Amino acid sequence: MIKENNTLSGRREFLFLYDIKMGNPNGDPDENRPRVLPDGTHYVTDVRLKRFARDFLKSQGYEILVDNIEGRTTNLTGRVSAYLESHQKPKAEGRELVEILLDAFIDARLFGSSFAFKAEEIKEEKGEVKEEEEEVKGKGKKKKEKWEPKPEPKTLTGPVQLNMGEVLHEAEEVDIHGTSIFASGEEKTQGTFTTFFGLRYAMIAFSGIANQHSAKISRCSDADYELLLKALWHGVRSAANTRSKKGQIPHLLISVEYKPGEEFQFGRLHDYVRLEASGEKSEKAWDSTEDYSVDLDKLIARISGQKGRIEKVRYDRSPDIVLKQAVPADWERLDVETLSKKNTQS
Repeated sequence: MIKENNTLSGRREFLFLYDIKMGNPNGDPDENRPRVLPDGTHYVTDVRLKRFARDFLKSQGYEILVDNIEGRTTNLTGRVSAYLESHQKPKAEGRELVEILLDAFIDARLFGSSFAFKAEEIKEEKGEVKEEEEEVKGKGKKKKEKWEPKPEPKTLTGPVQLNMGEVLHEAEEVDIHGTSIFASGEEKTQGTFTTFFGLRYAMIAFSGIANQHSAKISRCSDADYELLLKALWHGVRSAANTRSKKGQIPHLLISVEYKPGEEFQFGRLHDYVRLEASGEKSEKAWDSTEDYSVDLDKLIARISGQKGRIEKVRYDRSPDIVLKQAVPADWERLDVETLSKKNTQS
């Protein structure tokens, strides 16, 4: 059996708001334009936010399953093989392999994985492929050794499920032009014109659920959930050093934590949030948090209506965001800024 001790003590829900200015929060697969629904609503995929979280956790010393090796893309077998080799662990199968993966990779505990392994050649430390002599039809041939892991289960549903993120107002798409210079020395007289697509300004809302039953299988703990909250906050901020994701700032994070045994959940906390203009500007002309206030009235009312099921509500916010109403006095402060890197010496 997969271990179930020290797992998530109760159901959790969270709401996360961040904004972006003159950048692309999530490009489409074709022209890399901001993603938009037929009704004009811009959205951000859950995969994009998970990537922000994974990258930040990796920067803090945590092993990430959905990752690359030395900057190169690899399949799941290659990633796991590299991990086992670097930690002097033997190749494993079945439930033992899943146990190793859950022990090692925090993103597997949080988000689960399909464990879609493919056969891959096993390589020595110096990069040579291991070979074994084999007589085939009287001729001496070398056969490359391959490893195709067979985990049990083959699919693991993660406890943390995210809704698609939505821009909470009308946003204006812009084409951002620039020039890149590739010549050197005195030849720096010509350049290549570049264009990327983005949004003038957008306040984005995500919501998600952490299910305590799935956590028993993936072994996601309360401590893992706390790391997730910090990874969301800092992951968005850290991603701002890339060109198209620059200008992203986290502004509000709310965690609703239910009493042990409760099966209730709202499901889409971002549906209860509205933005209200603070001046005469149209929504498309907004360019900062000063142009609107965040109306949490409906959210506060919904949470208050289920107070008997809820153990506590925690939140953190940036000093720049303007809330239309005061945060309820019984909401506790959530400290997402304090960080401590994982000890990687073990």
